[in-house]
Amino acid sequence: MNLKTANKIEVRDFAVTDLMSKDVLCVYEGWTIQRLAEFFLKNEISGAPVIASDHELVGVVSVSDIFRFENSDEDTKSEALRRCYRDSTGIDIASREDLVNWSKNSQSSCTVHQIMANQVISVGIESKLSEISSTMIENDIHRVFVTKDEKIVGVVSALDILRKLPNTDKKSQTSVG
Repeated sequence: MNLKTANKIEVRDFAVTDLMSKDVLCVYEGWTIQRLAEFFLKNEISGAPVIASDHELVGVVSVSDIFRFENSDEDTKSEALRRCYRDSTGIDIASREDLVNWSKNSQSSCTVHQIMANQVISVGIESKLSEISSTMIENDIHRVFVTKDEKIVGVVSALDILRKLPNTDKKSQTSVG
């Protein structure tokens, strides 16, 4: 068995506990999109699980969700803003002018709840790299949460996996000058 084959087997057999970060930062569904963006920047992360005020896990949100919201077409954004306004005030926006004024401050008006994904994709604490990577590929995601007894105990990102890959061919690396 050559070195590359040995490394391939070794990497494939990594347990989730060898890959995951145990410090999982959560965000609240009531935070504004602006606060969420600042939180991501401050903590140098690109996604997080979303919890309700009672600490129940309700979804997941990422930088991609922020970009998707900010770059959505006018009708999609308008509907999200209408829902946000209705959720915040308990009433519907009466006129197009009110919606335009509300939308000028959409990052400070709309909340994480409006842009998050309601489904949290996770793997169990006993998972191996092959299952983790398959889950990420099948769901087109960059991170997967690790659960034990239905509670999040860690997170594995694509970057966490890449950091574990062996660098066996140092000669193929070139520097750009």
